[in-house]
Amino acid sequence: MTNSRDRVLGAVRDALLRAELPHSSADRPFYAVPPEATGAEDPIEQFAQALVALAGEVHHAHSLATISDTIIGIARASGASSYLSWNEDAIECAGLVDTLTSRGLHRMAYDLPFDQHGRDERIRVLAQVGIGVTGADAALADSGAIVLASGPGRGRLASLLPPVHIAVVKRDRIFPSLPALLVARPDLVGAGSNLVAIAGPSRTADIEMTLTHGVHGPKHVHVILIP
Repeated sequence: MTNSRDRVLGAVRDALLRAELPHSSADRPFYAVPPEATGAEDPIEQFAQALVALAGEVHHAHSLATISDTIIGIARASGASSYLSWNEDAIECAGLVDTLTSRGLHRMAYDLPFDQHGRDERIRVLAQVGIGVTGADAALADSGAIVLASGPGRGRLASLLPPVHIAVVKRDRIFPSLPALLVARPDLVGAGSNLVAIAGPSRTADIEMTLTHGVHGPKHVHVILIP
């Protein structure tokens, strides 16, 4: 004898056996917003306005000295004496680590041990580091987001763990939109184990619909635009 529950589950099982997956094409994906339709006359200004609207901050630098001045200024304002960062070649800013070290800001290594106890202890230490410095593979003018692919020398902790994230971004890497970026750089999708678009500081409104920054990631996001 079967009850209602058995009949319902049986019907679901029969339906699943008859189900067919929709056809999947390997052709270029559909774009809800054509890339060419989102172009802007001044994508740098559009990006800056979008990021500021998300509570991010934009800085402009033209040399190693001005990049380091900006980072030191942010570190002092944050009370940070150390930082996590991608490798210099990944940031594409030669001499940055030595310059910051000479001015009293020390880079912390963030390789994690494999054993769980050692890993937990190391993360507790790294959680006290005030800022993280990365490069970026792209920036998106329409949303103010920056796009980062992880990989060797491009650890994810640098952009996730410290309360302040600073990204050094080349101006010629600003794209009108995510569809435009994926058309121009389809290789980014498989460039690393992780590809993220960071749109301003971490935010949540889970509790009483009150917007709070910095709960699930950095509370402050700074982008330094360079030539």
